[in-house]
Amino acid sequence: MPQKIMIIDDEPDIRVYLAAAAEDNGFEPLTLGAEESVINIIADKKPDLIVLDIMMPMRSGISIYKEIRISPSIWHIPIILISGMDSLSDFMENGFRKLINDDRISLPNGFIEKPIDIDVLFKKIKFLLGTKQ
Repeated sequence: MPQKIMIIDDEPDIRVYLAAAAEDNGFEPLTLGAEESVINIIADKKPDLIVLDIMMPMRSGISIYKEIRISPSIWHIPIILISGMDSLSDFMENGFRKLINDDRISLPNGFIEKPIDIDVLFKKIKFLLGTKQ
């Protein structure tokens, strides 16, 4: 049974693109927008890894990230954040902790800038999930 990757992004085209890439790399994709019930869906579907967009208009990826990390049943799932922000790496090193505003919440397992380099993303996913590359 393939490992499950949940893709959370407000842009349907990106969800479709990443889902196809997940299948091409031997994973089972699960896709979501920024629904209010996202935490319940994650707990129900039990993905092995989450790819989460930071900037979404309906609900920020940061608030979803925080909610995942404080939820007893899903806090342990590896999360890779994606964003189209300029200087994402600088933001992650300097600004992310301020946005989270809770020292108990760990940093994400990875960061990928848009446009997404699929090879880089899936190399990181395979590393985090301990699958052969």
